[in-house]
Amino acid sequence: MKSVSEKKDKGKEKAKVTTVEVLNRKAVDSASSVNKPVEDDDDDDDEAGLPDMTPSLEEFSKIRLWEFEKSFEFIQQHRDVYVPGAPDALFIAAFKAQTDGKKTYAKQCIHQSLLLQYCEKLGKDGVGVFFKKFVILFSQVIFCSTMNPG
Repeated sequence: MKSVSEKKDKGKEKAKVTTVEVLNRKAVDSASSVNKPVEDDDDDDDEAGLPDMTPSLEEFSKIRLWEFEKSFEFIQQHRDVYVPGAPDALFIAAFKAQTDGKKTYAKQCIHQSLLLQYCEKLGKDGVGVFFKKFVILFSQVIFCSTMNPG
């Protein structure tokens, strides 16, 4: 014999609730707060939050292609170009320059941005490591091409 409550529930679908038990609740909570979607406000300017081209970065971006010694000296004298966001600011400047038809300047911005990225990837003394290794290698290539032209 079935009870009255069971007969009523038979016609309705029951919602299933799944509970997951975790070992480290704090880690799950912090991860879920980081992954929350960000709402896009139409009132905000599209360029808000993008890295800025500082006067030092603008000067750094004007160093010609392949002038590694000048780039190295500039970074040593202006440590504010070797900061988080600087490569991104240079990429944005390259994009703007390219859309304005300034192809040479766009290439210079990309060159300097990649240079900073490579230095960052080499760790704490990335600038020194990059330029010591690269300048030595570059000098060897120039020397060899001078000795064996053609």
